[in-house]
Amino acid sequence: MTLDTRRSARGARRVAGLVGLLSGWAGSAGLAAQAKPDPVAGLDASIEKVRQSWSIPGLAVGIVKNDSLIYAKGFGVKEQGKPDRVDERTLFAIGSNTKSFTATAAAMLVDDGKLKWNDKATRWLPGFQLFDPYVTREITVRDLLSHRSGLGRRGDFLWYGTSFSRDDILARIRYLEPNAGFRTEMGYQNIMFLAAGQVVGRAAGSTWDEVMRQRIFRPLGMSTSGTSVTELKAQADVSTPHSIDDSVARTIPWRDIDNIGPAGSINSNVVEMAQYLRFQLGNGTFKGTRLVSATNLGITKTPHINSGGVGDSLTHFAAYGLGWVLQDYRGKKIAWHNGGIDGMLSEMWTIPEAGLGIVVLTNGSPHAAGSAIVGDIIDRFLLGAPSKDWNAENLKQMRQFGQMAAAQQKQRDSERAKGTRPSLPLERYAGTYADPMYGDLVVTVEGEGLTLRYQSFTAKLEHWHYNTFRGEWRPSGIGGPAVVTFQIDVMGKVAKADLDNVATFRRPEPKQAVNP
Repeated sequence: MTLDTRRSARGARRVAGLVGLLSGWAGSAGLAAQAKPDPVAGLDASIEKVRQSWSIPGLAVGIVKNDSLIYAKGFGVKEQGKPDRVDERTLFAIGSNTKSFTATAAAMLVDDGKLKWNDKATRWLPGFQLFDPYVTREITVRDLLSHRSGLGRRGDFLWYGTSFSRDDILARIRYLEPNAGFRTEMGYQNIMFLAAGQVVGRAAGSTWDEVMRQRIFRPLGMSTSGTSVTELKAQADVSTPHSIDDSVARTIPWRDIDNIGPAGSINSNVVEMAQYLRFQLGNGTFKGTRLVSATNLGITKTPHINSGGVGDSLTHFAAYGLGWVLQDYRGKKIAWHNGGIDGMLSEMWTIPEAGLGIVVLTNGSPHAAGSAIVGDIIDRFLLGAPSKDWNAENLKQMRQFGQMAAAQQKQRDSERAKGTRPSLPLERYAGTYADPMYGDLVVTVEGEGLTLRYQSFTAKLEHWHYNTFRGEWRPSGIGGPAVVTFQIDVMGKVAKADLDNVATFRRPEPKQAVNP
């Protein structure tokens, strides 16, 4: 499952190293001007090399410098096996980079006096309820936008590929137990950003989608950007998502994530995203017009929760603001985010002191090409020349991650108890199991095995050991295999289906007949 920043403490340390390139120029301004080469000389070839090394069908890159779009180019093709080339106007999904848009819209409404950062969420969402009554009562708009609810990166199974609406999701989140104390640590939480987007819509007397169009897209001239995959049908220049496996890219369908929209459903291109970066780097102004106050926009880029991962003595903090990841290096501040949905990954970086903004949009996943391209560009603009082969380092790390995953799978395989059989005939496991948050999990006997169904996903199960079964979700993308362990009660009946890393689904008790 994507749509997340994919940043752990390890990832934050790697980014901290990249931010270390912001040490600036030495010597006088005159000498620096004489020695400084053209920062985009050879950049095309460098980007193309990165694209090919990760087997990405197509990508686009935009660079803003001192309130001007100075570079906007496409590379590769929109769809593998077809000739149409990506250009600077080709639309991609930006995934979780949407989060800064939601936070910026909230800042605009605070300016209007329609919303306050410390408004309780329940003021705008009267039925909103979390597992802990105290958190329900105290959680604010600021909390929703800063990943400090205590819920962590959990609950995505509730919206990803499901038929649940935005309101359905918020009604069901009350059943998700916290995994950390309220406001004690950062835990990336898409559903809290959905809640924040619903608050934005209510406060504006409209919807989140309409606020995006009226308050951000239209003033910035983002005429082809949108908040829904359904809008892409009317667009001519659209990229196709791809899954990359063993250096082979294959097309996959666009994932409809409208039900989590405020956390990640915006689609755009590098030209229009560059206008957004100009607006952000301009502290809320665009082409001389102020769209949001510098004060409230600045609050979105103020640390609200420590994210850890500080890698060395030159990096003093790593934090999350409101829709932005924040770090410093040698006293220079950087605000960035990334994002992804099935088959598309993106990067968006701003370095205010350098007047520099970078956006990278790609039509493949998984890969780490985006941060490699960003690292190269930062080197060129702030150091005058590449100081490090970021692409080679990212390729090395990806290989290491693959080796770690293979070792973990080997360890799991070694723990499998050989020679065991299910306790009961397969038909005894079949049935519908329910969870108040996630809904129904359906198990059927098909052929000589069991099949598991949840919403739009299916997994053909093989017996693993004892009463545990395992299979691969189809379509892929839901994240990891389906591992289900059935629990048998004292009467020898299957009472529960424990879906690993999700929830325990219970088989409803049969209704008792009522005597007349």
